[in-house]
Amino acid sequence: MQSRGRIDRVQLELARPFTIAHGSSTHRDTVIVEIDGGAGEAAIVPYMGEGTAEVVAAIERLLPQVGQDARSVEDPHLPVRIESRAATCALDMALLDRAGKAMGRPLWDLVGLREPEPVETSVTIAMDTPDRMVSQVRETPASIYKVKVGGYNDEESVEAIRGATNARLRLDVNGGWTRERAAELLPRLKRFDIELVEQPLPPAEDNALGWLKAQDYGIPIFVDESVSRVDDIARVAPGVDGIVVKLRKLGGVRAAIEAVHLARRCGLHVMISCMIESSLAVTAAAHLAQLCDLVDLDAPLLIRNDPYLGVTYQGSRCSIPSGSGIGAIRRNA
Repeated sequence: MQSRGRIDRVQLELARPFTIAHGSSTHRDTVIVEIDGGAGEAAIVPYMGEGTAEVVAAIERLLPQVGQDARSVEDPHLPVRIESRAATCALDMALLDRAGKAMGRPLWDLVGLREPEPVETSVTIAMDTPDRMVSQVRETPASIYKVKVGGYNDEESVEAIRGATNARLRLDVNGGWTRERAAELLPRLKRFDIELVEQPLPPAEDNALGWLKAQDYGIPIFVDESVSRVDDIARVAPGVDGIVVKLRKLGGVRAAIEAVHLARRCGLHVMISCMIESSLAVTAAAHLAQLCDLVDLDAPLLIRNDPYLGVTYQGSRCSIPSGSGIGAIRRNA
């Protein structure tokens, strides 16, 4: 590896056990790469099939292809998200951060956007008993909640949460329902004024999304895990109302922008979101929030040992720091 590149493996400690339909975690791993002062991140996501060692090895293989010109925002050296989208995400982010710092320009300016204003993000409520989910709501006042469901007590949990708050509610199933379960629950959950349901079916059942949408239960359907590449968008578009864009799964900032534009051409709504990752990656994603209809960027609120300072929160209000590049600063640097 070139001396100007540095790779760190970081274990993020969760503030409380984080349970979704995929399973439960007390920590998540992430990989930070720094190149000539620019930093990028690749969250390690168990269901996406790339482990920490694989991601680090992919970054090490790609680093020699990185250009020397710190001011360049072109990326001809990066493979087109083929070898490792995690590695490509980290490198794309680091090179944009490097270029922004070298030129004294923030990320939003580098990619042709206007100066961002604060946005309203959802705050995640992890799966648990109904009482404990209500406790999470009371401990984290917000105007929007994304409620993790996909278990056996989903209706009871949503009913309890709605009884405790008038906030906007989004449901994230993480593919935890069957088509039959979705058809049973969605008409009953509509009475709780649900803004959207995310990934109601597993990606293996994408062919049933059109059927589910045609039932017209009055709750818009968004997909996340079903769109792991930009090319997936046109395929799923007829059966959904919107997609979830994440830098990590798509391969970086520029891939996410490409995904947003394609989704618009397909007539879809867009929610920008994040994995369990540090303020470095979440701040980078927040620069793109202005392109999207909905925002779900609360990961820094879920971890205890964030290695970066970046986005700040007041309830559901999320603001981007000033500064060149991404704008996130490493703690104790």
